[in-house]
Amino acid sequence: MEFLALSNSQILLIFISAIALVIFFLINNRSKNIPTDTEAFNYALKALVDGDKDKAYNLLREIIAKDSNNIDAFLLLGDIVREKDVNQAIKIHQTIVLRPQLNKEKKIEAHKALAKDFLCLKNNTRAEIELNNILSINSLNKWALRKLKKIATENKNWKDALKFEKKLMKIDIHHKKNDESMLNYFIAMDYKSKENKKNYIYYLEKSANAEKVYPDSAIELAHHHKEDVDLAIYYYKLYAKNFPSQRTMAYNKIENILFDNQKYDEVEELYRNILENDFDGFALNRLVDILLEKNDTSVAKELVEKFMKSNNTCHSIRLNKLKLDSGSFEVRKSISTLCNEMISDEIIK
Repeated sequence: MEFLALSNSQILLIFISAIALVIFFLINNRSKNIPTDTEAFNYALKALVDGDKDKAYNLLREIIAKDSNNIDAFLLLGDIVREKDVNQAIKIHQTIVLRPQLNKEKKIEAHKALAKDFLCLKNNTRAEIELNNILSINSLNKWALRKLKKIATENKNWKDALKFEKKLMKIDIHHKKNDESMLNYFIAMDYKSKENKKNYIYYLEKSANAEKVYPDSAIELAHHHKEDVDLAIYYYKLYAKNFPSQRTMAYNKIENILFDNQKYDEVEELYRNILENDFDGFALNRLVDILLEKNDTSVAKELVEKFMKSNNTCHSIRLNKLKLDSGSFEVRKSISTLCNEMISDEIIK
């Protein structure tokens, strides 16, 4: 009986110990499987990178439910919500701004998020308020200054645009080096608004003569000199050179000027000169069309074959070869249109 009693006690002790170990294991294992707020936030960021915004949204909501003081989670949640419901994003970001004892860095991030919300709504007035709130905390904030300059430029408020540009040049040495031409453009436009023609032209020309030209200066001078064919063409060419993605617009403007002044041969010369300096898919396409209009098919074929030897994988060259192989006017016209569309979409470089 004594042995059995002892055995029962031992069995009971072992049983209790086993249960305790199982409970400890389950609790310990469970705690390991539950991510910390930091881990959950990183998972949310990864989900965003992977394009899974719904997963990121749910993870952030879980973090906020556990810790309503997690500002980073609120900011990121608002950014996700902005795409579907910008007004809801504004409410989220405003709750952050109103929090007491928020440090300067987080305040700036919150005002930045609100500025993005209002810019999304195209409410520049409210966006400007938030951007100026950022500057009241940090007067050297480049992001806010750039956005304010952009709004001022869009509104043609040249005085403010110039003010923000000067600030950027003062605090950013790289900006100063790259945007000297832009500064002179803003000064010129400010004089234009004051109807001071002399200074307007002076600063535009100064901008256009810079090492790195701000393209808007060239286009402004081209418009100003529209009655002077040579000068207008010169500035359209300068615009095309400094703004390659918009070069087709400039070339079309030049063509119109030349055709209006019955300088038909100079249209062909324009594109020949461009192709002498560097390859340009649009120039090739237009030159081939011009040669075909003149029935200079053999010259057009020689031109395409010349470029085929050095760059036979380029879409514009291959399309123009296909165009020359067709005897149908409609097919050739369709191929030219397709080629120009591809160039404008920057498929062809």
